[in-house]
This record gives sequence, C-alpha cells and structure tokens, in this order.
Amino acid sequence: MIENTKLSLPQPHTAEEVYQSLLRSIIEFRLEPGERISENQIAQQYNVSRSVIRTAFTRLRQLRLIEIFPQRGTYISLIDLNYISDLLMLRTAVEKEVIYEMFTSLKEEDRQSLIAKLEANLAEQEKFRNEQDYYGKFPQIDSDFHKTMIDSVGRRGLIELLDDDMLHIARWRNFDIAFDHKIPQLIEQHRAIVDAIKAENMLLAQKKMGDHLERISHLADRAKAKYPNYFK
Repeated sequence: MIENTKLSLPQPHTAEEVYQSLLRSIIEFRLEPGERISENQIAQQYNVSRSVIRTAFTRLRQLRLIEIFPQRGTYISLIDLNYISDLLMLRTAVEKEVIYEMFTSLKEEDRQSLIAKLEANLAEQEKFRNEQDYYGKFPQIDSDFHKTMIDSVGRRGLIELLDDDMLHIARWRNFDIAFDHKIPQLIEQHRAIVDAIKAENMLLAQKKMGDHLERISHLADRAKAKYPNYFK
C-alpha cells in the first residue's frame, strides 16, 4: 500500500531520536504490520549500539507497537481492529462532549470566534485537497482543526490522557486515508461539522462528528481482504 522505504541513517543518533524515528516508521508504515525486525539489523541501520535499540524496543513494546516472542524474534504489531474501534468510540465520546460544552459553556462571541478559526482552518485544508496520502501538510491541519475545538473549552487534558493510545489511531488513520484516498471526504466531513455549529444545531454537530470519527466499519472488511497479513 505505502512504499516501504527502509531506514538508512548512517550517522549515530541519540536514544530518543532513534525511538522517535522508529515510532514514525511504524505509524507511517515504513515498517509494516507483521514485519520482523532485529536489534542487530536496526543497530546497523542507525549506526548505534544494541543497547540503544533495546531501550527503544522496550518503549515500543510498552506502547504495544511491537511484539517480542522468545525464540522467534521481534515483530511490528498487527493492527487490532477491535482495539481501534474501542479507541475511536472513546475519542468520539470526548469530541461529542467538547461540542456539548461549546454550546452550553461558550459565550456567543467566543463561539463566533471559534467558527472563524474553523473556517480559516477549512480554507487551509482546501489547499491540500488533492494530496494522495496522509504524509504531506494535511495531517497537521487536520489535527489543528480538532485541537481548535478541544482548546476552545479547555479540554486538551482529556486528549493528552489518551496520547499513547492515540498512536494506534494515528497508524490506523494513515492506513485508512491512503487506502481510499479520503482527504476530500475528510474535508467535507469537517465542513459538515462546522456548518452544523454555525446553524446552532448541537445534535447535528455531534452526529457529524460521530460520522467523521467512527469510520472503521466501512473499511475493515475490504482492508482485511486486501492486506490480510496486516491484521489480527
């Protein structure tokens, strides 16, 4: 699905840099679900000691992004669709609550200011409508769209509580969007959320947010059929 450009980093890096690079490689499918990796292989690619790689592997294992099997080796974790579905439901509940608080707690002028910020964000999204995958500039603008709403009611802490789990959603989202080239659809879904807020229709805004975030069931069967080795 996504070109698997293997890591090639000849210069030594710090343990944190190696960890962050491996994390990105997993989330962005440069290291694919089910792929076998080894301490020696990665240490050579990064030109660092095995102890540095062992530290990074420990952190990735704690995040459930790699699995280590005695006598068999280390593998990039498969995508667990049930787990992703649960996380998406949790994320959706948080963002629906954010919408509720936008309507019940924000002053009218603050809500209008929020709408203006969201409209500006949508204008930026439109500039990248034709991006074919989720690795260009669009992902940050997409993230900012949601953060703008979350920050408007002071609920960033709720999302930060889910930070580690959200890495699994990020990996799924990269797959999801690239699989069907969905950036235009995402923009339209964002627009529908903003339009509902502008129309002062809280229930519709919440429904549109749910439609936007809970999309796994529409793709799961096709994705598993095409990439069966990616999934549990």
